Amino acid sequence: MGHLLPVPNPLSIPISIAVPLLWLFLGAASPVLARSDEQTACGSLEINEIADLRKLQNCTHVVGHVRLAYVDLTDVSGNYSTDSLASNVTEISDYLMVYRCTGLISLQSIFPRLRIIRGQELLFDQYSLVVYENRNLRELGLVELLRIQSGFIRVESNPLLCFVETVDWMYLMGNATQQHFSLKHNRPQSQCPLCGSLSADFEFIRNSSERCWNVNTTQLRPQPSRLKDCPIACGLNGCDSAGKCCDHNCVTGCYSQNCSLCANYQGRMGCVNQCVASYEINKRRCISHRECRELGRIPLIRGYQCVKKCPGNQKEILDAKGIIHCQVECNGDFHVKSAADLEVLQDCVTINGSLTIELTNIKEKIVDALENALASVKEITGYLKVIHSAQLMSLTFLQNLDAIRGDKLVENKYALYVVNNYHLEHIWPPNHLVIIQRGTLFFHLNPRLCYEKIHQLQGSLKSGENISVADVSPNSNGERVICGDAVRSLNPKVEDLNSTAVRIILDYMDWEGMETLIGYSYHYKEAPVQNVTMYDGRHGCGHDNWLMDVVPNQSRRHVISGLKPYTQYAYFVKTLTRTEYHIQIDAYSKIGYFQTLPDRPSPVLRIYGNSEISSQILLHWWPPSRPNGVIKNYFVTAEKINVTQEAKDKNYANIELENAKDIDCECAGVLPYYSGPQPDDEDYYNKEQITYEDALPNLIYVSRNHDYRRKEFEKVINYEHLLSIRKDDEPTRPPTTTPAPTNATLAKERLAAINYENYRLNSEKKQRDLQDLDQQKYTIRHALPKCQNSHASVVQQVEEKCMAEEPFSGYELPGNQHFYRLSQLEPETHYRITIRACVEGVVNGCSTPAEAVIKTASIQLERFIKGV
Repeated sequence: MGHLLPVPNPLSIPISIAVPLLWLFLGAASPVLARSDEQTACGSLEINEIADLRKLQNCTHVVGHVRLAYVDLTDVSGNYSTDSLASNVTEISDYLMVYRCTGLISLQSIFPRLRIIRGQELLFDQYSLVVYENRNLRELGLVELLRIQSGFIRVESNPLLCFVETVDWMYLMGNATQQHFSLKHNRPQSQCPLCGSLSADFEFIRNSSERCWNVNTTQLRPQPSRLKDCPIACGLNGCDSAGKCCDHNCVTGCYSQNCSLCANYQGRMGCVNQCVASYEINKRRCISHRECRELGRIPLIRGYQCVKKCPGNQKEILDAKGIIHCQVECNGDFHVKSAADLEVLQDCVTINGSLTIELTNIKEKIVDALENALASVKEITGYLKVIHSAQLMSLTFLQNLDAIRGDKLVENKYALYVVNNYHLEHIWPPNHLVIIQRGTLFFHLNPRLCYEKIHQLQGSLKSGENISVADVSPNSNGERVICGDAVRSLNPKVEDLNSTAVRIILDYMDWEGMETLIGYSYHYKEAPVQNVTMYDGRHGCGHDNWLMDVVPNQSRRHVISGLKPYTQYAYFVKTLTRTEYHIQIDAYSKIGYFQTLPDRPSPVLRIYGNSEISSQILLHWWPPSRPNGVIKNYFVTAEKINVTQEAKDKNYANIELENAKDIDCECAGVLPYYSGPQPDDEDYYNKEQITYEDALPNLIYVSRNHDYRRKEFEKVINYEHLLSIRKDDEPTRPPTTTPAPTNATLAKERLAAINYENYRLNSEKKQRDLQDLDQQKYTIRHALPKCQNSHASVVQQVEEKCMAEEPFSGYELPGNQHFYRLSQLEPETHYRITIRACVEGVVNGCSTPAEAVIKTASIQLERFIKGV
């Protein structure tokens, strides 16, 4: 089980606290049985007044969250006393929030036995512990807390709160490199008592690094059998006497077997990360199918959960033996207007009824929600209606739909009814056939959906009925886009790239295409896996998962900049064309992929260190928020410094330097994935027209007589044959009554052919020159190679166009290690700590140093902690 850090003054610990501690670590109870789980578990709790605290009394673990907000404890009297507020809660599966509670002095009065906050679901998708704006709170007092498994910690704006910096938050975290803690605007530490103080007026011990929750209670820290001489893979978890690494999944000891408290789930054989071939109960244990039934619960196959009742979209059914099962039930006619309406359709395989999609909020980013909720749907027994949904660009969110039965039809005729969807331009996924067993189609007012694509659904109609013009109009569908044979293929290629930009080059556009070409639009998005389709996450009203560059010129090259280093992107290109009644051409490319090059990382996000041994400092750090490649190693340095008196007066050991606080703004790398302006922009819906209007004046004027001249040249036939005829050759005359052409006629035709060929060659040259204009504008800069001479001077670097590699000193650590114990240091000395992160494969690819000042403990404090 390990041992605890000694308590500074054992005599000062109240018996009410000492006895639970003794039981916890000397005689830890065996794992709680599932039936006890059933009796002592409770759901999420909202505590808004003193009476609500009774909800906690018969509960040992909360399956959900606990929120204390606006509770007034200033007058605890009558039926309530301070002692009666204490709960038996030991675990919270999600998060704990304490907000604006008046009269609350310490959380120990409510949660004296809380041992773990799991953070399985987080507040605002971020926080597992929030203590915010509690004006009377003096101490946190979570005296038995051992682990906050997931999520951020935020303890802020509590003006009287002490003993915040004295808690080892790094020790409490389950995944230190993924979690963060923010401790701001609480009572200054210089005005707070310290661990081991006899009273609030006790003389302060400067820069004490001892860990405690209040004056009398040391922070509990079960220790492994040993930390020294353990394998590197053990990290700070330590190892047993045999050298075997301790399992971090066991919170209360070294071994996962027979562990009294598991970080994630407790299985039959010990602590596990997830329940496999078993059923999760109360978000903390894995039990068998039989055990779930013995508890009177229902085992769910999907998700492998053991539940009291079936979820909202599932119904209870009895089998032949009278045993209750849950079956997903999607009966009725469903009308989806927003993402909230999709919850009842989650996991539906068959919709026993009809589905109407009418999206009313154009600002809601709903396409991803549709893809997630309707991915399992294979059959709709009634009709499918899609109306007035400008957000939709395709129906590919129904990726597994096989059949629309048409048991119920719109107007007793239509099984697939699609009307007034402005941006809809695609129907089903490629090579996907949806059988319509009864009824026909009705498509109108879909201006970007080509009539040919709708007509391809003819083979889906089991009735064999032909699609009529009255039901599917060739005029109101597709009138805003170019369709049919006029749609060509583009063939873009990546010509060059670096860490933040890529240059894409297209094939030359031919003469006919150049007549209508305005420019190109380049669409791109991050794609970790190469399984992207053109319609994934596409949103017609601006909330698009794709970024877009609109280029109103005819250059076949384009540079996309502002990319993230070492990131794979998907991209495609389409033309911007003007449409004339006699010529309509458009072109699209297929999806392509590229990966940007690595680059220097951002600085290490944060450094945290403490000293409990006078010659050592234990460091932790968070990896760079933007690694920009594979972090190969870290360089750690430590040097003695003299700090100002102001810094010496600080009552904690970790001081971040001013130049390191804002060295890496986390928001700097956040790119909103919205293509173009937002829908509240008054010009948004005319953005395509505006692009055209801005570009058209720049086009070369095409003469009205151009089409006439072209037809005149087309009268000359077989130009190549005529050009191949030599002057002295006699033409072979077919046996016919038609008079043979004279030499003068042949000469005239030959001259016309030569003129046409010269015209064509000159035109093609002009087109190519226009498409290759200003090539130097599309140059991408590349990092210089490493100099052969590692000591090359600046002059040599300039002449040889290379870069000398910078030497780095300090302790070199592998890139997957985020802690280090500095040793052989001097007691009571301030050290400037610097850490650099270095990326593999980049010359001088190390970040700027992140810095902190940390003071080693005194010899007296070390002896005090060790109990000597």
